[in-house]
Amino acid sequence: MSKNDVAWEKFFRRTNALADIRAKGYCYVSADDLKHFGEREPRLMAKLDTIGVCPKVFRDYRMTIFPVRNGQYILFSDPEQRTYFKFGPNGYALRPEVHRSSVDLSSYDSYPGSQDLNESQAIDFAHLTGLLHRFTNEEALHLTIRGRGYSGRFGFRLPFGWHHVDVESVQIEVDSGYENPSAIYLIEAKLGRRDDFNIRQLYYPFLEWSRRSSKRIVPLFLTYTNGIYTLTEFEFASRFGELITVRSGSYLIDETPALQVNVLQVLASTPQETEHYAPYPQANDLDKVIDLVGAVDRGANDKSLIADYFEFDERQGDYYANAARYLGFLDRSGHMFTTTGYGRALLDTQSRQKRTRLLLEQICKRPSLRQILYLLASREYDLAAIANDEIADIIRQHTGLSGATVERRASTVRSWLAWLLHNTSVLS
Repeated sequence: MSKNDVAWEKFFRRTNALADIRAKGYCYVSADDLKHFGEREPRLMAKLDTIGVCPKVFRDYRMTIFPVRNGQYILFSDPEQRTYFKFGPNGYALRPEVHRSSVDLSSYDSYPGSQDLNESQAIDFAHLTGLLHRFTNEEALHLTIRGRGYSGRFGFRLPFGWHHVDVESVQIEVDSGYENPSAIYLIEAKLGRRDDFNIRQLYYPFLEWSRRSSKRIVPLFLTYTNGIYTLTEFEFASRFGELITVRSGSYLIDETPALQVNVLQVLASTPQETEHYAPYPQANDLDKVIDLVGAVDRGANDKSLIADYFEFDERQGDYYANAARYLGFLDRSGHMFTTTGYGRALLDTQSRQKRTRLLLEQICKRPSLRQILYLLASREYDLAAIANDEIADIIRQHTGLSGATVERRASTVRSWLAWLLHNTSVLS
């Protein structure tokens, strides 16, 4: 159980909040009560930015929490989970386009390189290179908003019934806001891909700036993962949680997306090693595995810090860190992870294509994945022609895993194969 699970269980056990929510769909709670009964900092208890970090009681009762005043929150029923926008299984299936930078990034000594950007830098360099201009179709974009501040007064109706929530003087944060004579673009940025996000991160800034300006207010969600920018423009409808996707785009700056590679040649030239001492991988997103190596190098070096960085639960933090260990990019000592020489090489590689090549070579070293790659080549790189049972049988032969565990690991391997096919042009 996470610390938030424990805190919320304590809070609900010691208060009548759940009974109030069952009776009328909502209840107001103070920060003091959260701290007193939950025995945890209220800001941490209320920071539920993805479905994955929601405490079990929130998932079981389909409820959520929003701030309404400085020191006050509303807990309310959200049976359809409108609080979270879900990208879905194809939400990031866009093939990245090449964006040619309007400036020569190599001439900027302050450019830290694609693997060392933080959220603000990712936005800044998207602006500098003209990517934001391209996506928004705007010639003029001026940075006018950034960071935290306190809101004025605005409101919204709950996703059921007619209760109107008044919000005033709550802290809101805008990662970046760009303005021109006709519009204000509000950007929420994340390092690493997200399956979903709490709409409050865009909804409160949208309501605040809609109150303060007569210009068009445009919410944008930006992710930066392993060199790829993905931008989504949203539009809020009148009902709570009606977040409409206007358009999306995925981009690489000054890079060709796919690595041209002869997989059989890489297999032939890469020596086979042991299956590895790390747990067999159960982390589906290889871009996130690469992002994680950088996060560990910057100090997010245990499963708790990794979970905070990517806004998922600690179990997933462990899965992703161990996947990076399995590929040879991280070592582990007790609860702490550190980068290996291969991890350092991965971080020092500025080209996504070269990182893909390095990743493929590490995959080729593992006996089970090596055999599965040969199987894929024999099926002419048609992933649909390989059954999950075939992948599971190979994993079973090399690891001794059994039962449902093997089926889950086979699903991860299939995701990795799909990633490789998505990021390479296979030469025969």
